[in-house]
Amino acid sequence: MAAKKKSVKKKAAKKKVSKKKVVRKKAPVRKASAKSMAKTSKKPVVKKVRATKRKFRLVAKNLILFIILSLLSFLLYNVSSDQMYRDFFSLLTWILGFIAVAFFIVLLILFFLKVLKK
Repeated sequence: MAAKKKSVKKKAAKKKVSKKKVVRKKAPVRKASAKSMAKTSKKPVVKKVRATKRKFRLVAKNLILFIILSLLSFLLYNVSSDQMYRDFFSLLTWILGFIAVAFFIVLLILFFLKVLKK
């Protein structure tokens, strides 16, 4: 019985496989010329944008938020007496105002998408 165990151990030792990773070589990528790109290029896929109620609510909430923050910053600009605070609130008013204008433009775009859909 001891002889069988030794022979089994010897066979198992011979069957050990090295744990090196097999690295496959990648095929070289050929760069396409401008002529072949023009022939084979497909038209870009255009995804339709839908004006949903969820988008309207999201844009409207953000628009209201940034209008309120801009007005609050403008109020603090007028109330503050130190020059550093006045400069800070002035800059903050401008930045928040531009963000509010951006949300207003997005709201108009969504509105026109909804009107033109019908």
